[in-house]
Formats: sequence, C-alpha cells, structure tokens
Amino acid sequence: RKDVLVGPANGVDVGVVRLADGRAMISTTDPIYIVPPYGWERAAWFAFHILASDLTTSGVAPQYVTLDWNLPMDIEDDQIETMLRVIDRECKRYGAAIITGHTGRYEGCAYPMVGGATFLAIAPRDGWVTADMARLGNRLIVTKTAALEATAILSNTFVELVERKLGVDTTNRARALFESMSTVDDALAAAGAGLRDGGVWAMHDATEGGVRNAVWEMAQASGVGVDVDLSKVPVDPAVADVSQVFGMDPLDAISEGTLLIAVDPDTSEDVIARLKRKRILGVDIGVFTRKRGPCRDRGRAFGPADRDPFRVAFSRALAGEIT
Repeated sequence: RKDVLVGPANGVDVGVVRLADGRAMISTTDPIYIVPPYGWERAAWFAFHILASDLTTSGVAPQYVTLDWNLPMDIEDDQIETMLRVIDRECKRYGAAIITGHTGRYEGCAYPMVGGATFLAIAPRDGWVTADMARLGNRLIVTKTAALEATAILSNTFVELVERKLGVDTTNRARALFESMSTVDDALAAAGAGLRDGGVWAMHDATEGGVRNAVWEMAQASGVGVDVDLSKVPVDPAVADVSQVFGMDPLDAISEGTLLIAVDPDTSEDVIARLKRKRILGVDIGVFTRKRGPCRDRGRAFGPADRDPFRVAFSRALAGEIT
C-alpha cells in the first residue's frame, strides 16, 4: 500500500503508516515474554519494556497497546492479576492505554512465550525516526553497557554458579542490571534534543548479536558505512566478569537496554548530556561514512554475528557444563 512509509526490514524496529492528515502511525509487535523465575512483577515489567523499547526507537512514547495472552493452564488468577497490574502501571507511566486484547488459558501453551502484543503511537508528520535513517557524517552514541541483557539473565538464572565464581557483591551488581533492560528512557531522553532537523536521525536497540551486530544492522539498513572504535563501548565491570565466566565476548552478546543513536555532530554532546541527566551513560564511538561503505572497527572490517554467544552460554550452563 502506498500509505506504508516503513515496512518490515532487517534491523528496523517499527513499521510506519502515513495517515490521511499527514501524521504517522508507528507500530511494533513482539511476543509477550514471561519468565516466572524472575518473579511475576519483574517478568511483567520486562515484557512491557521489550515492546516499548522497540516502539520508542522512533523517538515517540507508546500511546495504545493491544495484548493477546495465551496462557498455560496452570497459571493462577493472582499471577495474571499481578502481570496486568504491572503492565497497566507501566502504560500509565508513559501515557499509554490498553485498548483491546484477549486473555485465555490453553493446552499446549508454555513459558516464556505466552501471547503477543502490539504497541502503537501517532506522531507528527516528521516527528519520528527509524533505524534506517542514519546519515553520512552522523555520530554514533551507545548507551549503558554491552551485554546488558546477557549478563542480567545469566546472573539471575544461575545465581549459585555466578556467586561461586565471582562472589556475592559482583553477583548482586550483575543481577541488579535487570532493571536497566529497557531503552525507553534512553530513547525519549535523546529525542528531547529534537528529531531529524533537531539532530537525532536514527535509533536502534542492541538485541540479538549485541552491540557489534546492532551497529552493522543500523549501517546496512541506512545504506551507509560506519567507522567505529568498539573498544570505546562501555562494559560494566560486572558484565566483564560474568562474560568471562560464561565465555562470551560482551560486544556480541544480546543487550536489550543498550541503545544506538545516530546524531548530527553538533548534537552529540547535547544528547550525551540529556542522557546523563537521566543517569544514563552515553558514549560517542564513531561516525557513519560514505554511501554503501564498509563497516569498520578501528580500520578492520566486520560483519553480522554468526551466533549470539549468550545462547551457547545459557545452554552450557543449563546442561551443567560450566562449573
């Protein structure tokens, strides 16, 4: 359809439809991802922010939410109520409303994928961006730390293993990263500098394949090369320690909560300052280069990740191969 401005594409987090009055409807859909061992409140918080993080890479906060819960037969009513209460709380925090959906228990349904959700927002004509809009000369900012999600999930799932290897203090620091697994506040803080002519041109969250893969995806989707220094990507000390235990390169491990932001050079310091005011670390790691150019890290070409090391680490730990 001609009114589809942005359709499905690798590395692009949202779809965009042009409305009759020139405004844009932004949409993203993902599974509802619930992991009961995290605790019902934490699990519901994470489920909300996985979806909201994709939506807010547009620079726009979520406004409308639809939820389809396909739940296991053994879930209790109070557990359902807890999840709905937390998601309702997070919706209100960002000005969103749940507008429709479905809830039911079904044979054959199991955690962690217990349904699906769509997040929507209406934006002004040019008041949104997508991950494929990085421009030549844009600086690239990375927030928080590499391997954020991988570290948080591994340390919360295999607590005894991590404590035995790293001690209680480091384990607690690693586990506390769970509450950082969202790019919603990162993206909205950056968008405050102004989208497009304001200097912020593209955003992308670093999920599967980690920061390195996200940089490559953003460059490929935008049709430009990138010259970065990945040694500048922040790596929290707890992340470095946990990554060593599980044999992961932090740059390649899944990192929900880490945001990439493409900005005009004269906007880079403003965006980093806005992030800092929200107590979010932001670091400028490089620049987008010529059209269809290569992706280079300190002069060396790099491509997409073959496999996220988090998946391997999780499977090995589950099988008792890491002791």
